Amino acid sequence: MSVTSIDHWVMVVADVERTLEFYRRLGFEIGSEPRPGGRPPMPTIRNGTAQKINVHARDWPDRPGYLGARKPSVGGADFCVVWEGTVQEVLDLLARNGVAVEAGPGPRTCARGVSTSVYVRDPDDSLVEFTIYP
Repeated sequence: MSVTSIDHWVMVVADVERTLEFYRRLGFEIGSEPRPGGRPPMPTIRNGTAQKINVHARDWPDRPGYLGARKPSVGGADFCVVWEGTVQEVLDLLARNGVAVEAGPGPRTCARGVSTSVYVRDPDDSLVEFTIYP
């Protein structure tokens, strides 16, 4: 047996609704998934049907029964998503939504090899990379 892929990761944010709206504007599917055991639903940012980002508020570690990072930090995320369009299309999407480009477009080496990446910051200053493979 071996690890085959990433299922999900968690972002800790200052304002859950503000974060979900930011990612919604960038084309991500936003959800709130039920959880077993009567736990409250988990806000999620979906990346297709097989990957998601769970969104935790900064004060959630104070909740009884919280299972997550012991020292979560707002703005501590840094991740890359694959963009299935052109570089210009991602730049246009960002411009339409008033999202400033932090760096790029420029060449990078990502999981599948050489790609072109554009970097932005979300409302908590987490770094989000959009990469485009040839």
